[in-house]
Amino acid sequence: MPDGELVFASIPAALIAFASSRGVPHGDLVRAAGVAPEALAAPDELVPYASLLSLWELLLQRLPGEPLGLQYSRWIPVSVVGVVGHVLRHSETLRQGIAAYGRFCRLMDPHLRITVEERGGAAHLALEHEPRVVAMAEPIELMVAALARFIALYLDGAARPIEAGAARPIEAVFRHARRHPPALYEEVLGAPARFEAPATGLVYDARVLDAPVVGADPSVRDYLVRHAEQLLAARAAPPGSAAPPGGAASPGSAAPLDARVRARIDERLDRGDVDQEGIARSLGMSTRSLQRALKDLGTSFTAQLDEVRRGKALDLVRRRDLALQEIAFLLGYVETRHFYRSFRRWTGSTPGEYRRTWAR
Repeated sequence: MPDGELVFASIPAALIAFASSRGVPHGDLVRAAGVAPEALAAPDELVPYASLLSLWELLLQRLPGEPLGLQYSRWIPVSVVGVVGHVLRHSETLRQGIAAYGRFCRLMDPHLRITVEERGGAAHLALEHEPRVVAMAEPIELMVAALARFIALYLDGAARPIEAGAARPIEAVFRHARRHPPALYEEVLGAPARFEAPATGLVYDARVLDAPVVGADPSVRDYLVRHAEQLLAARAAPPGSAAPPGGAASPGSAAPLDARVRARIDERLDRGDVDQEGIARSLGMSTRSLQRALKDLGTSFTAQLDEVRRGKALDLVRRRDLALQEIAFLLGYVETRHFYRSFRRWTGSTPGEYRRTWAR
């Protein structure tokens, strides 16, 4: 994992407070986080993402078998997710809010990915994360339960024109095996939970996506979106560079470097001419300069290529008119088996299994 990945200090600080309330010594938690107390006291301070992994590892050691994710989802203040949660809070509809949440969630967690797909009258909100967090399971249960809580909070009362209780999910799904009593999941999530499923996330009545968010202020949302775009641009900008005017990343040279690299990769992927030297040249940079700049962002060309391939793969595999071998070619894989190996790493399932799941 790149050393430069960062999160808001409010996130490990809140986890430390929760763990302290469960009896884990505060000093042990601060040492595990490896972050100075003064940094943790400043919510908008950026601290290493690795601090969260270390904290969760300590919690799982000290409180084995406890439903930590479900408990923490009830405890965590909405303010912890900062501007990301506020954008959702002031979006006019849940559809608009989830789209913004999916775009800006990397401000609070560089590995969290949220996608939405509608099929059969249901909206499937899928959450994906990196392998170490997935293996822990408890942080995943926290993310799913917290998102269900935020949605219920912001749609409370707005769902009545659809049907009573429509703001609650139809079900929650998890890739991992069940860890706690079924009744506890249903109590916290407001819906039955299904385990060892092909995906992780929440399923809602699709009409909920267009339900209005109670008390939303579109003008506040517009301001918050500009602010979030500015934070993304600042996070991605090489040290010493200026953020784009007005804070928003605009197309072309003002866009963050990682976004420009992904755009160039996306343009060339199905032509099979994606190489670091060519991408660097198209951006007016040398290969070495591109490597250094991406390293300063805590990423690499390989990581950006992998991200583009993953995003396109999830979309293409759902298209039943495309053969899997053809998809492998469109993603720039010389051999189909390499595509299968990558897809299993991204999703935990084969392309065929994933396609069958989304075809239901």
